[in-house]
Amino acid sequence: MRKETMLIVLAWLLQPLMNNHGFAKVTGPLFSISASGKLADAMVHFPWKGRSVVRKWLKPSNPQTTAQGDRRVMLGGLGRGASVVNTASQFAVYTRVVTPAGQTWVSYFVKYMMETYFTSAANFTTHDSEEGAHTAHVDFAEEAQDLAIAHYNLAYKGMATQFTQAHILYCLAKFSSDMYLADPTKFNESPYDTALASWSLTEIQEMVAHFAAL
Repeated sequence: MRKETMLIVLAWLLQPLMNNHGFAKVTGPLFSISASGKLADAMVHFPWKGRSVVRKWLKPSNPQTTAQGDRRVMLGGLGRGASVVNTASQFAVYTRVVTPAGQTWVSYFVKYMMETYFTSAANFTTHDSEEGAHTAHVDFAEEAQDLAIAHYNLAYKGMATQFTQAHILYCLAKFSSDMYLADPTKFNESPYDTALASWSLTEIQEMVAHFAAL
């Protein structure tokens, strides 16, 4: 009997021993002290509450729904924006100051934008329209191009719009502007102390300069 077949049979024989969590406790798994990981697409060994357990391997599901696509576009675009900020930059330093304990500055930026502006596809579209109507829209797009920020898009998203490069850069401006408005002692210099609606190429370039390492 082939090894793969034997493992599948073993996984099937373990089914009656499975607890409510879908796995069985084992002693000396694979004739060793402990075991972890997937074996031949048949079973998975892993530690659970101090015990060695094994369960049948289940192929992860990735249905690629439109809702998943929308959320992945939002998260992917925000992540792409954060990636142009050097971790040793002034922008990163300012963001760390406002970041709650236990979070990284990148995760806080993403979390803030998702929970404040991107709670739904409709809200994302509204925010995208806000950037598109900004008097410095072309400047945001050109500066994003200079930073090599690419549009973020997925074919299976439900939203009509992609996450444009201008919108990605605008999100960094929105976040920093909001942090200043919430507490003027944070991000307390130009361009953040200028109302975002009034930003021009000058303010955008000032922010972009803060992305570089100190």
